[in-house]
Amino acid sequence: MKKLIYAAGFILAVIALVPSVQAAGSRDDFKAPHIMGGSAIPNNARFQGGTHRFQVHVQGPAVSELEINLPEDVSIRRGIEIKNQAGQKIPATVSVNNRQATVVFSQPVPPETTLSIEMQGVNTPGYSGIWLYQVSGKMAGLNSEIPLGTVRIQTSGR
Repeated sequence: MKKLIYAAGFILAVIALVPSVQAAGSRDDFKAPHIMGGSAIPNNARFQGGTHRFQVHVQGPAVSELEINLPEDVSIRRGIEIKNQAGQKIPATVSVNNRQATVVFSQPVPPETTLSIEMQGVNTPGYSGIWLYQVSGKMAGLNSEIPLGTVRIQTSGR
């Protein structure tokens, strides 16, 4: 029994002395557009016509188009407004058809731009819930859509 305890102690001592291995590079080295947060204004599910908003941080290639899949039973009545981090409107053509909104930028949005997307006049069924918007984008020079993530917006019944 003593030999087993000594062997286990020796193995733990060796493991403690070996430096941990780190992956080459860091999370900051990865450059791709990604979603940043989401919110509802007001957050009350009974209020119809509110604003659902989220941000997209453009990194890596420039973004030429965004596609937003709307959750079932959610509609947008007053359109979508896009601004940069300085609060300036970004020129874009917006179309909303059934459960899909498409935003085509007049000029590709350059890297290191944070886009604020505000879906205005959002109508929901009126009960509290978590609304999931799937967002994808087209990058300048590429024809295929690339998934950027899912925006989670929660409304309460109070």
